[in-house]
Formats: sequence, C-alpha cells, structure tokens
Amino acid sequence: MNSLSSIIVRLRYLIIIMVAAITLLMAYFMKDLEVNPDAMSYLIEEDSSVRLFRQIADDYKGTDLIIVGLEGEDVFTHEMLNAVVRLTDSILSVQGVEHATSLANATDIRDTEHGLEIGPLLDRYNIPENKKCLDSLRSVIRSNDSFAGNLISDDGSSTIVIAKVMPHLNRVEVTESIIQKAESIPFEGNIFYGGMPVTLLELNRIIIRDIINIVPITFILICFVLFAGFRNFRGVFLPMLTVVVATIWIMGLISLLGYKVTLLTNAIPLLLLAIGNDYAIHVVNAVVVEQQINPYRAMHRAIRYIMIPIILASVTTMMGFFSFIAGSSLILIREFAMFSIAGIFFTLILTLFFLPAVMAVMNKNGQKPVNKHKLAFAEVIPARILRISLQNQKVLLLSWLVLILISIAGITRVTRSVDVIDYFQESSIAKQGESILSEKFYGSNPLYIRFSGDMQCPELLNRISDTQAYMQGFCYIPNSYSVADLIKQINSALGAEDGIPDKRETIVQLYFLLDGQPVMEQFVRPDFQQGIIHGFVNSTELKVLDEIHANFNEYTEQYSDENIKIEVTGIPILLKELDDKIVRSQIQSLVMAIVFVIILTSLLIGSVRKGLLAIIPVAVTLFAVFGVMGITGIPIDIATMLTGSVTIGIGIDFSIHFISRFGEGQRTQPDTRKSLERAMQTSGKSIFISMLSIIAGMTMFVFTSLVPTQRLGLLLAFTMLVAGLATLSLLPVLLYRFNREKMDT
Repeated sequence: MNSLSSIIVRLRYLIIIMVAAITLLMAYFMKDLEVNPDAMSYLIEEDSSVRLFRQIADDYKGTDLIIVGLEGEDVFTHEMLNAVVRLTDSILSVQGVEHATSLANATDIRDTEHGLEIGPLLDRYNIPENKKCLDSLRSVIRSNDSFAGNLISDDGSSTIVIAKVMPHLNRVEVTESIIQKAESIPFEGNIFYGGMPVTLLELNRIIIRDIINIVPITFILICFVLFAGFRNFRGVFLPMLTVVVATIWIMGLISLLGYKVTLLTNAIPLLLLAIGNDYAIHVVNAVVVEQQINPYRAMHRAIRYIMIPIILASVTTMMGFFSFIAGSSLILIREFAMFSIAGIFFTLILTLFFLPAVMAVMNKNGQKPVNKHKLAFAEVIPARILRISLQNQKVLLLSWLVLILISIAGITRVTRSVDVIDYFQESSIAKQGESILSEKFYGSNPLYIRFSGDMQCPELLNRISDTQAYMQGFCYIPNSYSVADLIKQINSALGAEDGIPDKRETIVQLYFLLDGQPVMEQFVRPDFQQGIIHGFVNSTELKVLDEIHANFNEYTEQYSDENIKIEVTGIPILLKELDDKIVRSQIQSLVMAIVFVIILTSLLIGSVRKGLLAIIPVAVTLFAVFGVMGITGIPIDIATMLTGSVTIGIGIDFSIHFISRFGEGQRTQPDTRKSLERAMQTSGKSIFISMLSIIAGMTMFVFTSLVPTQRLGLLLAFTMLVAGLATLSLLPVLLYRFNREKMDT
C-alpha cells in the first residue's frame, strides 16, 4: 500500500488532469440527457398484457388518451359550445393527434322524418343560440349513454375532449403542444387535463425542476454539516468534490449510452451523495487522524489503513445492487441497479486515486497537526455513545430487541401503491384534473378487451354486448363502448327490436351504413376480424386492480373458444403487473443481497462470525425502516422501494469500516475496550459525520413536489439515523461480548 500511495503522490497532477478531462467529457454528454418518467414503458414485451396493449395501440392508432376539459356554469350555451368546437379543432391540428372526440364531432345516430341520419352531433357551422334549440340539444345528449357521463358531466357544467396520441411518438411533447393550444382558447371557465400523458408531462417537469432547485440546496446544507464536523475547508471541499465528479460521470454515461433518466435512475445522485460522501469522509478523517501522529507520512499511512475497508465496503455494496439485476424482471429496476453499480465503482476509483491526489497537491509542503479541540464535536458524541452502551449492555440489547419487535408488528401493516396520481400534491394540474374526471366523468384509465373472430357474426357481437354488461357490474367501471353499441343504435333507429340482429346479412348491411364514420376505426379492424371494447376505470386503488386482474383474466379464459378469442389489457392491468414485479423484485433482491453480503463480507473479513456481526446493524435497520413504513402508512412504491438497497449499501459500509478499525486495534492492542475506543475515535467519528451530513441532505427532499420523493427523503434520513446508531452502539456491544467470550474460551 505504501508503494501505491507513493505512486499516487508522484502522479498526482496526471491523475487530476485525467479526471478533469473525463469530467468535462461526461459533462458535455449530459446536455443530451432526456427524462422518461413512464415506469410502464419498461415492462418487458414478453408479458402478454404489455404486448397486447402495444398491439392495440398500433391497430387502433393509439392507446394513450389526453383529456382536456372545460368547466363552467352550463355547457349548453352558445359561447361554451363554440369553445368546445375551437378546442377540438386546435387539438386535431397538433402533430401526433389523429383522433379527438368531443361534442363537436361525436357521431349521432337518429331516426328523423327524412329517415336514418348518421352524422356529427353538433353542427359546428350553426351552433344554436336560442334557449329552445339549446334545450333540445341538451335533451338529445342526456338521453344517449354514449354522451352523458362520457363527454358531458351529469350536472351539465363540464365537457371534455378525448384525444388519442399516435403510437411511437413523444407523448410529453404532444401533451405540451395540446396544453399550449388549449390555453390559447378564449374561455373564462376552468380548463383541466387528465390521462397518462398529462401525468408523464407533470412528472417530467417536476423531476427537472427538483433537480435544479433542491439538489444545490441539499449540497449547501451538507457542506455546513461537514464544516461543523471537520472545522476546515478540506473536510467540506473534498467529499463534495468526489460526489459531484462521480455524479457527472454517471449521468454523462447514462446519456452517452443512449439511456434516459427514469423515476429510479433519477435517485442515483441521492445514492452517490450518501455513499460517495461516506467514502470520502472516511479518507479525509483517516488523513486527519494520521496527521496527529506524523504529518509528513499521514497520506501514506491513511491510504494503507483505509484502502482495504473502502474496497470491501464498495464490493459488498455493488454485490447488493447486483441482486436487483439477478432478482428482478423489471427493466426499470435492472437499469437502476446497473448504473448504481457503475456509480459506486466510479466513486471507489475517485476516492482511492483522485481524492488522495488532490490532497497531495493541497499538502505539498506538509501540514501541521490539526488542533484537537476543533474535532471535539465529532469525537465526543461517539465516545459518549460507546461509554453508555458498554455500561448498559443489557438495557441496550433489550432496547434494540423491543425496536425489532415493534418493527415486525409494523411490517405486517406495510401497504403498496402504484397509483401515479398519488405522486402529486393537490395543486398539480394532473391531480386536479383526475379529481374532476373521477367525480364528474368515468375516469381516465382505459381498459381494453380485444375480441378476435368474425366481427360480422351475431354470436360474437352478442358476446361483446354480454361482456359490456359484465363490466358494468363493477362500480369502478361506469361505462364502456364498442361497435356492438353502434350496431344496436342503428338497429333500433331503423325500427327493429333492441339488441343485435339475429342474421349476419343484416349486420353486414348495418356496417355498410357506418362505412366512412371516423368512430369505426376506433372499435373494429377494416377486415372485420378483430374489435375492442373500450372502458374506463375510475380508480387505481390496489384492491380494484387486484379485482380487475383476477376477474377479467378468469372471464377471458372462460368465454374464449375456438371461434372467439378474448383478451384483456389496459392501464389497470399494466399497473397490476407493475405492482407484482415491484413486490417480487423487492423480496427476491433483498434476500439475495443479504445472502451475497453475508458471504462476501465473511470471505473478505476472513471470519463468518464477523460477517454475521457486520450484517446485524443492516438487518436491524431494514426491520426498523419497513416497520416505520407500516406504522406511518408510507407505501412501497416505485420510489420508496429504493430504501432497502440504500440501507444495505450504507449499513454494510458503516459495519465494515468499524469492524476493520476494531480488528486493526486488536492486532496491535489485545484490550477489547481500548480497541473499541480506537475504532470509535477514527471510524466512529467518520460514521457520525457521515450520518449527520446525509440526514441533513435527505430531509431537504421533503420540499420536493413529488410525494414519493418526499417519503424517500424522510425514509433515507431515518435509515441513516438507525444505521449510524446501530453501528455506533449495538455493534460495539456485540463485538465486546463476542471477544470476551472468545477470550474466556
């Protein structure tokens, strides 16, 4: 190690220049970073529901719906109907929108004195102005289930335009264009928005805004804590420099490889802030400690002592994240794990080579020993924790046991959530829009049931009609639409009995009457061999998703036969698939990570018992974190699921550093208590400073606009607190008792 430190010192300027060059290169690539906030786009194509959803998007020109609503006192006024027409035309002018349905262009089927008429509901060139004509229009619309509750609210105060985004386009850009068009329409009432593309746009905006606003403040706050701990510029500058460079490298790599920032990879800077900051603090503190012994050999001695623990900690942490690659089928999680490993590796390289090189330049002429009283804050508290812990071992162990038991009770109450709308605060346009759509309309979450077979066959159309009746038996599916509805409307308008005609020839004739109507291509393929039911689900509660997934999969299996194939997909089905994969990934990855870490730590430390001791603070922290989630009602979602991996990464890092310093003391001083005191003065101090700085940084995320990010920040702050206290109190007691038993033996 002395030779390595000598090489680093000798090549310090070359190392700094190389790191600076790589950093500038990666910073250049960062300009091309794009955000993809859609977690469902990372569901694998092998999933039948995902494949079906994308096939329907291709066959029926889109499954992503953007809903723009107008809310006023009464829809049935000349001014508001005129606004609907202008809004519809504006949305249809947006590139990427081929279909937009509203009162302005909805297909109306009616029997008149001149015979059957099929055409637009509203004459856009002759919008009624007098009360009699408006009341007549009101009566027509409210008597038709295709319009009432779907395009206009029951109270008549709101109406919506439903636009389809064509597949394989940038939904965020299309949504931005639609909103710009809508905002330019002269309208004195409230304009609201809904649909998954609107949600993604809001996520995209918030992610970028939070990175710009919150991250710099977080860095500043951490700098204050570091200064309080080290009381010098170097103790602040070096850890933060390492984190900034590592973050630039990993974000530049994401862009360079053509990946996009997701809801998970967006958290990698947080991860590096925790882990990278911790690594650098250990190095800086090791140098500070060695300077008190020999200022001119401090760098060499510090690198010799600290290199192995940092390598052990980083390797075990990377193996923990590797479990997400091996244990998850969700591409979103695999990408996060892959780039987290790369980020930790970058942090390791920077900590071992770049950081000492910078310190060597700063210490070119040597440095006087640091005045002891400046470090009192970071030394006294860990020392007191050790003293109190050793004096009250039984009480301490009992306290941690009680915490574990309480946590186990809390774990049984942990819930899950995949409702993206819950991510937003009440003031967001996405949440406000979804609230109105759920209250006054049928919601915005589409559910598709595809039928393959002869769409001109009475049996198949009756099966579609029966399926729609089955769907309406669920309170959260208020209505649905299909070509069977159009056939029944025409049949009824022609004076025949209500329902689907018995003869195929009659159905063919009715299809002929609908030929050329834009609505047809939304429900049936041109070859009449395939059609869909389009329903809306007004809830994304997990209980509802479970019921839809179970009931409709059972229904499609029961009523499919050799002539008619029935398949189901849609946003509720995909959300259920996403939830299942998150749960499986969480369980499998945590189990694999703990096993990997125990085995690897035992091998690297050279002791199975010490490997098990190292994992105890991690296990206790995991229990506490998930217990708090259950007690406080914080659900496992796409963001909070990261808590487990960060807990393992930080927890094992703390344990390894403390055990390594303790082992070093045991080799030179067999007195267990003195070895623990020595470990607490060095690694304990670093752990304490790291714990406080990261807690300070994580608590800043309560000011973000995304609710899951707020929860994640609080959970990570709590994780750092428990992991730090477990390492500083529980681990020393376990090591003390373990070594006492060993000596007695």
